[in-house]
Amino acid sequence: MKITIVGAGKVGSQLGRKLFAVGHDLVQVFSRSMEKAETLAKELGADFTNDLNRITAGADLYLLAVPDDAIRDVATYFAHHKFQEKLVAHTSGATPITVLTGQDIERCGVFYPLQSFSLGKEPDFSQIPFCIDAKRPDDLVLLKNLGAQLSPKVFEINDHQRAVLHIAAVFANNFSNHLYHIAFQLLEKEGLSFDLLLPLIRETVEKLETAAPAAMQTGPAVRGDEETIERHLRYLKSYPIYQEIYQRLTESIQAPEHQVT
Repeated sequence: MKITIVGAGKVGSQLGRKLFAVGHDLVQVFSRSMEKAETLAKELGADFTNDLNRITAGADLYLLAVPDDAIRDVATYFAHHKFQEKLVAHTSGATPITVLTGQDIERCGVFYPLQSFSLGKEPDFSQIPFCIDAKRPDDLVLLKNLGAQLSPKVFEINDHQRAVLHIAAVFANNFSNHLYHIAFQLLEKEGLSFDLLLPLIRETVEKLETAAPAAMQTGPAVRGDEETIERHLRYLKSYPIYQEIYQRLTESIQAPEHQVT
C-alpha cells in the first residue's frame, strides 16, 4: 500500500517506521517542522514537505498523526483539495470519526494505536492494541488488515467506545504516572531513591495479568486503617494538593461500589 504520513511526531514516526518495516511504500511525510519531516522521510525513503499544499495525491492512505486540535483543520484541507477518492484516517483516541465525516470526506476512518509512544524507545507492536473504525465497510476491512500486519491485537471500536477507552487510558497511564511523580518528589525531599519503589510497582503491574484491580487492592484505605491515614495526611499538610489527592483517592477506594464482596 502507498501511504503518506501527515505528522512526524511520536505517533507518526513510530507508525511510519513500522509500516515501512513490514513492506509498505511510504510516499510522503508532512510536518510543520521541515527538519522533522526530512529526518523521518530519509528513514522511510519518502518525499517530505512542511506545506499542506504540497501533499501529493499519490498515496492510497493518508494517516493523520497530528495533534487532536489540528485534525479538523487538516481534514478540511483534504476535503477541499480533491482527495475524496483517497482513504483518510486519523490516529487519535479522543477524536470521533465525525471530525472527518463532517468534512464530507467519503473514505475516512480511525487507526488508533493504544500506546504511549516515546522518542528513542522502540515499541513492541505485537503488544499494542489497534482500534479501528471506518465509514465504509470495505475501508474497515482494509484498515483491519493493515492493523493485523502490525499487531495481532486489532479491534473494531466505535466513537463512544473509543472515547471511554481513552478516558480509562488517562486514568491508567497519565494519572498513574503523575502519582509516580508525586512519590518521586516526596522521596527526593527526604533523600530517598525512587528505585526503592520499582519492585513494588512491577509486582502490582504483573498482578494485573491475573486479577482484577479491585481484588488486589491493598493499603491503609482498603484496610480501614484510620490511624495510618491520619498520620499520612498530617505529613502531607505542607503539600496541600497532594494531601487532597490522597484524601480523595482514599475516599474512592473506600466507596461501597469499589469494595470486593
